[in-house]
Amino acid sequence: MAARLRSDQTALRLALLVILSGIVTALTIAPVRETLSLWALGAGPRPYFIPSHALSLYLVTPAAALAASFFFLAPGLVLAAGFGREKGAAHWLVAGLAAALVVNTAAVTAAELLLGRGLTGASFVALIGGLNGACIGLLALRMAGGTPLRVSLKGQGGDLLAAAVLFWVALILMAPKFYWENFSGDGSGSLQFTRNLIHSHWPFWSPEAGVIQQAPGLTSFLFVIPDSWFVRLWGEWEFSVRILTLTALALLYPVLTALIRHGRPGAELRPADHLLLMAALGLYAFANIYSGGYHAWFGDSPMPAARETLAMVAFMGYILAFLDNRRALMVTAGVMAHLSIPTGGLWLLLWPIAVWLVGRPRPIGALRTAALTLAVAAAISVLVPVVVKLAGLPIPGNEFSAEAVVQRLRFVAFTDWNRFAFLAVPCGLLPALALLTWRRQDRTARALTLLTLAFFLFFYLQGYRVLLHHFIPAMIPPLVVMWRSDLMERAGAQLAVALGLLAALWLAWPKDVGLHHHDRDFAAFIATEGPRYASAAPAEGEKFRGFDPKALDTFHELFGRLLPIGYGESEPGERFFGAPLVWWYYSEFPKAEGQTINYVLKPLADATPDDGTLFDSYDGYGLFIRDMALFEAHRTQRLPIDTGASLLATPRPVLFGRGAHWPESWSDRTVIDLVGIAKAILGKS
Repeated sequence: MAARLRSDQTALRLALLVILSGIVTALTIAPVRETLSLWALGAGPRPYFIPSHALSLYLVTPAAALAASFFFLAPGLVLAAGFGREKGAAHWLVAGLAAALVVNTAAVTAAELLLGRGLTGASFVALIGGLNGACIGLLALRMAGGTPLRVSLKGQGGDLLAAAVLFWVALILMAPKFYWENFSGDGSGSLQFTRNLIHSHWPFWSPEAGVIQQAPGLTSFLFVIPDSWFVRLWGEWEFSVRILTLTALALLYPVLTALIRHGRPGAELRPADHLLLMAALGLYAFANIYSGGYHAWFGDSPMPAARETLAMVAFMGYILAFLDNRRALMVTAGVMAHLSIPTGGLWLLLWPIAVWLVGRPRPIGALRTAALTLAVAAAISVLVPVVVKLAGLPIPGNEFSAEAVVQRLRFVAFTDWNRFAFLAVPCGLLPALALLTWRRQDRTARALTLLTLAFFLFFYLQGYRVLLHHFIPAMIPPLVVMWRSDLMERAGAQLAVALGLLAALWLAWPKDVGLHHHDRDFAAFIATEGPRYASAAPAEGEKFRGFDPKALDTFHELFGRLLPIGYGESEPGERFFGAPLVWWYYSEFPKAEGQTINYVLKPLADATPDDGTLFDSYDGYGLFIRDMALFEAHRTQRLPIDTGASLLATPRPVLFGRGAHWPESWSDRTVIDLVGIAKAILGKS
């Protein structure tokens, strides 16, 4: 009777929390949009603390963001609470995430096809609210029929509270970076991927989109689905595709605490442990947001931090399901990992190998399910593109095709020592050192250690195109290894961890924490005309005037010619360039009164002498420049380069280089071409 009462109380609290989150989400749409429109505050002298807007910046918007995250996950969480085996908090969150991805997508797609229009803002909240109501009703019917609630949160309330606090504090401390900073190229790519999904109900591009159709691929699109929830809610703002970083961070926290406790009866995390683990994940987010990505000037969170952190929820959830022999959840989490980032398949291969190597008794049943998961992932990669092509749908991008992967792996380097910092710094130094305590580790920790080292070496040895974010799957497992160690019970251990976090924060501190706004400034001088750019009036929350994939190709091609990207080490400091789709996004913002228009992109047939000098044309559209002197001033801007932490940066020749390189002196970098060596051994030219 007592157990049934607790189950009923948990279900009632869950239903009330869903209702409350829906109310908060609906009531704060306008206030959040207002906050996101205050981008000029980010260009001020003190963007990280603005007392005059404290209520909206540090209370209303974080509350709305947290409520919306829970509200959108709730359909899956409610279903996960009613079906399957009994779950703790971590299993429940991973299963709920998977269910929400499927159920929300199906409901939104069906509703929009039925209604013949898109659902955004309040109408989207109403749809998800109805979906939540249906799921709660189904749960109530099952419980009324005698089926007990399938989730037990006893002793895990602190984990969930810490996850929510982590979400809130991380947002407050980096608020301007989330709310207002210009997109990087990857960031604007996230938004365009999401727009494509919303407008076409398909995550992959038609050929008309041009170069952007290379991404996302089949193994890198999953993050676009939750991104679409927030873009539908608030509109086409930077924060709408950045918030997933925080949502995934909050989901990851209880999974890590479950792994830390797993198989250790009586193990508990003390309040200080929670604070330190929260700080470690906050530092992880800080390092990867400010120092991650390909941009020459600054880091952005939608890609890579949001995408990779979501992948870590799936990865670590897969391991937890493996340890508990939850086969259905294991396959589900493994597939999510595979669809999140291109190295997901490698993770699914390395984990069972690591478990096999750490000794007996081997969990044969779980290893068989691991083999099944790997087979399912392989089948998805092989069969889905074939089925998609036969169905006549746009095929997944080929950014990570077999040929592209071979080109990445063929060049090997051994002396990029700062890559050890990529592993150690983002989570506080001591977790990486904990990998060296092999003799004191249990079997789970040893398997995680082998997994981490193998994944680290996979990227450490690559000669080119290796960045901080590639090491994210190696950053997180050491946290579990360290906190599972009996060394954490010793006097002074928590102090040592705290000192490691402070030292790592110093090492990860960016050269410039100010916000980049130069792309927005440049885009204010751009105007687009013609049916590709003005095919419809912007819907609620939209910035763009319609959706035409060919518009992306046209803008990217012409502005890519106007300010071509430079790949040399010194080029970013000599002239201005960037991602054309970033400029397109900001060019669609309302122009300030008296704003000069210097760049006009329009159909050639509609050109007039007032449009200026034709710079170049593409597919019937021309790019016209009115003042060449102003263009030269824009082009020769000298902006701060690599404003992230020096220790976490990748030099541009290493990032974009290619080919074998033999040193002229002892200090030069050596890069070996494995394909060239293989050809020499085989006697082929």
